Amino acid sequence: MSRLFIPAVHLPHGREVFKPLPFRPSQFKKILKWYSERALLQCSPGDAIVLSHRPDEDYLRFLLERGLGTENITVCEGDRDNLAQDILADKSALAKLAETAPASAQFYIHLEEEDELAEKLGLPNTTTHPTLTRMFNTLYFLIRLEEDLDIPSIPRVQVRSSRLMEPLSGMLGNGPLFVRGNESCGGSQAYRVGGEDDIQTLVKKAGRNKTITRYFASPFLNVEESWNAQYLLSEGRCELFGASRQELDGGYAHKGNIGGAKPPTKALETAEKIAQRLSEMGGRGMVGIDLLISGGTAYPAEINARENTSTPAIAVWRKTGAPHFRAMKAAVSRDFTFSRFARMVGENNLFNPAQKRGAIPFHFRASHLTGMLDMALFAATGEELDTLAESIRHRLTA
Repeated sequence: MSRLFIPAVHLPHGREVFKPLPFRPSQFKKILKWYSERALLQCSPGDAIVLSHRPDEDYLRFLLERGLGTENITVCEGDRDNLAQDILADKSALAKLAETAPASAQFYIHLEEEDELAEKLGLPNTTTHPTLTRMFNTLYFLIRLEEDLDIPSIPRVQVRSSRLMEPLSGMLGNGPLFVRGNESCGGSQAYRVGGEDDIQTLVKKAGRNKTITRYFASPFLNVEESWNAQYLLSEGRCELFGASRQELDGGYAHKGNIGGAKPPTKALETAEKIAQRLSEMGGRGMVGIDLLISGGTAYPAEINARENTSTPAIAVWRKTGAPHFRAMKAAVSRDFTFSRFARMVGENNLFNPAQKRGAIPFHFRASHLTGMLDMALFAATGEELDTLAESIRHRLTA
């Protein structure tokens, strides 16, 4: 049964999240469209996919030789806000997709565009209602869910964007604070506040951001581990797609994911409670749940009602049986290509399905603007994974 992937990477709310990012809105729109290329790692040869551009032919050949990706690619170009809108405006692309009669469609996120696409493809009731998607992505909803499910929660104090100075200053005496916007998306409205200067900076950013008016401040936990569990939701059930340990810096900024080890039982129990409730409420498709382990307790930190950066790595891990994986970023030149990547890292460091070892890049066109390349690494042991990661970083910067 064929699957259709529509990986339109866009956000659950508008332009306000562009403010803290180092790209103009037009650039960021292009980057998100070009990120869709990473979904090729989730495809199998019999699947179909819609992309904003034709991928690097050397890269596509590399994937196909390893039983990944697909040649059934519909290219849909346009200048609308996201790839899903471009697809809806392209009648020939829509007709071609409808002819494939897919058994299922997998979307990056479920908003109004995805709802309409599912209907046009003859796959109704396969998406989360857009109102629910937006609600699931808010911190306020998670707080209410913690209370309803009797789940341990991180101590949080609610503050308004119009009145940040006094409450945050009063909380600083016990150490730095973690301040997160209610509608944060992938950490776009998350801040480390360690002093009065940080509060002033946050006040200025909040003043430019007219949409996110509710923030939550909490003390930094002594985090032993951070995990992301991803679930595929369908009517009445949730299936664990995979889990990975998150690498965080001192400000809880996400640097990458490491997978293969079994997550703590308490973390999975908490994540499954949340995922099951989301499914019961009408959630569909992929959802990621972040959890912090502190003092042996699993605290939910965030719900992302969409696919995650590590989703392609988990997809390859599931298909190939590679014992361990890591999703990571590396700085590259803005004219980077797959052939150059292969030369620099060396043939023996490219992913080998027989050895279940090596690197698979996620995409290339987005790197032309970001200067960063996302990739997945696979190895037999955690130690070998660390060695491979260090080797590739060194080769790409040499």
